[in-house]
Amino acid sequence: MKRPSSLSGSLLFHLNLSYSAIEVAQRGEVVRRCYRPLLELVDRLPWLTLTLEASGSTLEMIEELDPEWIMRLRELVGAGRVEFVGSGDSQLIGPLVPASVNAWNQRLGQQAYERMVGQRPTVALVNEMAWSQGVVDAYVAAGYTTLITEWNNPRRVHPEWDDEWRYGIVRTPSPTGAEVDVLWADAVAFQKIQRAVSGELSIDDYADWVMANEGERPRHLFVYANDAEIFDFRPGRFDAEPPLDASESEWVRMEAILTALHARGLAFTSPAQVVASDAFHTRVSVVLNAAADPIPVKKQPKYNASRWALTGRDDVRLNASCFARARQLEARDASPEDWRELCRAWRSDLRTHLTEGRWANERTRFEIPEAAAAVPPVPRALTLTNVSHGARTLHIETDDVRIALLPRRGLAIEALVFPSVSDRPLCGTIPHGFYDEIDWAADFYTGHAVLDVPAKRRVTDLARVEPEVAVFDDRIEVRARIETELGPLEKCVRVFADSVELSYGFSAWGERVPSSLRAGMVTLLPSESGALGDELWTACSNGGAVERFPVQGDFDHGASVSPLVSSRTLFGATDGRLGIDDGHVALELSWPNWRVAALPQMTCRRLGTRRFVRVAFSLAEIDETHRPGASLLDFELALKARRLSA
Repeated sequence: MKRPSSLSGSLLFHLNLSYSAIEVAQRGEVVRRCYRPLLELVDRLPWLTLTLEASGSTLEMIEELDPEWIMRLRELVGAGRVEFVGSGDSQLIGPLVPASVNAWNQRLGQQAYERMVGQRPTVALVNEMAWSQGVVDAYVAAGYTTLITEWNNPRRVHPEWDDEWRYGIVRTPSPTGAEVDVLWADAVAFQKIQRAVSGELSIDDYADWVMANEGERPRHLFVYANDAEIFDFRPGRFDAEPPLDASESEWVRMEAILTALHARGLAFTSPAQVVASDAFHTRVSVVLNAAADPIPVKKQPKYNASRWALTGRDDVRLNASCFARARQLEARDASPEDWRELCRAWRSDLRTHLTEGRWANERTRFEIPEAAAAVPPVPRALTLTNVSHGARTLHIETDDVRIALLPRRGLAIEALVFPSVSDRPLCGTIPHGFYDEIDWAADFYTGHAVLDVPAKRRVTDLARVEPEVAVFDDRIEVRARIETELGPLEKCVRVFADSVELSYGFSAWGERVPSSLRAGMVTLLPSESGALGDELWTACSNGGAVERFPVQGDFDHGASVSPLVSSRTLFGATDGRLGIDDGHVALELSWPNWRVAALPQMTCRRLGTRRFVRVAFSLAEIDETHRPGASLLDFELALKARRLSA
C-alpha cells in the first residue's frame, strides 16, 4: 500500500516543432510519435496531472498538421488534467535579444495561447532556461507571475544559497523592481528520467533516486522539464543517441516509470497548484545571475549562451541582421506581423544544429540591412592635437584623450587616459613580471586581437608595424596593415576629442576557420596605477533593463570547457554597450551590434593582493554546432569615460 509522500512531482514536456535537427517533412511524424502519446498518457493514468509548454509558432504548426490534437489539448486544459505553461511566440534566447523583441515575443505568445488553448497562462518556462534579470519585465508585462528555470547553474555562482530552496519557490526582481515567483527545474532530474526511459537506468534505481528527494517539509521536484521530441523519435543530432528499441515504445516505458513513482507515493501536481500552496513559498528574494555567469543556461557548461550567439552556421551575421531589423522596427510604427516575423527570425533553432535543407531555405532572409541605425552625432571639432613619437611608443593627445600606442605590438595601447575623469590611465598594458604567479608572467595588452585554433595555432596582431598618422578636423587616425598567416589585417585607431575607436578589418581573412576570435581587448590597469579602484561593477542590458553586477571572485568567460567548446559564457549586451565602474569613474565600451553582433566576455582574477580584469569581444567561438561557410565580419569598438554623479 502506498504511503503519502512529502514530495510532489511535476511532469513538464517542452514541445518544439522548430527543433533544429528535425526536417520540415518530419514534423507530422513528431506529432504522431511524440505529441499524441503525451495526451494519451493522461487518458490512461487518471491520477496524472501533465504540464505542457510550447511556443505560439509550434502550436500553429501542430494546428495545421493535426487540428484534433489542439482541440483535445484545449479540452484537457479546461478539465484541469493538463496545465499549459507559456514561453512566447517563438523559442528565442531572451538575454540575447533587445528588450523590445522580448516584449513582443511574450505579447504575441499570449495572444496565440488565448486563441488555441483558450487561456492566457500565468506560468512560463524560460526558453532554454537561459536567464537574465532583465527579461523578467517582458514576462510580467505579458501577465506572467511565475517563471520556471534551472536551479543548478544559478546555484553554482551563489554558494550562499540554501539548498532547500531548490524544492520551493523564491521571488526574484527585475532591474526595474518588478517581481515574479521562480519555480526550479533540475537538470540532473530530467537527465535521469531520460536515461531510465532509454533503458540505461533501471526503473527501480530511478525511482529510488527520485524518492531520495523526500524531506521533513513539503518539497516539489520537476521529475521532467525538457524536450518531448526525444521519446520514440531520434532527431539525429548526436551520433551517441541511444537507438530505438523496436520491440517496445518508449512511451510504454515512460508509463511504467510514472506508475512506479505513483506506487511509491509521489503526488503528481501542476506548477500552478504548487504556486497556490503556501507550503512551497520560501519567502526569500534572490538574483539568479552574477558577473561570473550573466546568462546561466540549463545543463552542463558545454551548453552555454555562446551556442546561440557565436557558433552555429553563421550566428554572428544572423544576429547582426536581426539587431538591424529591430532598430528599424523600433524607429517606426511597426505592425504585430512585422514583430512576429522578427521574433521567428531570432529562433534558437536557426543558430544550432540546423539541417542543411532548412539552412538553405532560411539563410537568404538574413542580409544585414544598410543604414540600419540612426545617423550618429557629428563628432566635435578638435581644439587640441599633439602627436609625438618616442623610442617605442606613439603618443597622441586631443581635448580629453591621452593615448600611448605600441607600434612594435600592432598598435596595442600602453596607456589610455581621459584627463577630465582622472590623470591616471583606465586601461593599457600590464608589463611582463607584474604578477608574482609564474602562470601570469606575461605582457597583458589592450586593443589587440587573438584568433585561437585549438591545439593548432594562434594568430595575433601583435606584430611590428609602421603606422600612418593623419590629422582631421574631428579626429586623429593611426592606421597600420598587419601581415598574418590568415592574410593582411587592416587596423585603425581613431582618437576623437573625448573618445577612442578601434577598428579591425577581419573580413579580409575570408571564411571563419574553426576557432575563437576575440578582439578589442580591454585590460584594466591595477588600482595602484590605474584610474579605477579595487572594487568594480559592470553594467549592461541582457535583453531588458540594465543590470549591474559586482565584479568579484575568480572567473573567465572565455576559458575553454573542452577541446570542442571554446568558451563558457558571455554578456548579452543587447544594446551594444558595456560599462565598468568603481562607483566614481566609469569606462564605457560600445560597438555597432547591428553590423557585427560581437559579444563581450570578462576575465577576473585575484592574484595575491592584485586584481586582473579584462574584457574581450568575441566574434567567433566553437562548439558542436559549428559549421563551415561563414565569413568573418569587421569590428569596431569605442571607448569613452565619464565621472559618475555623487
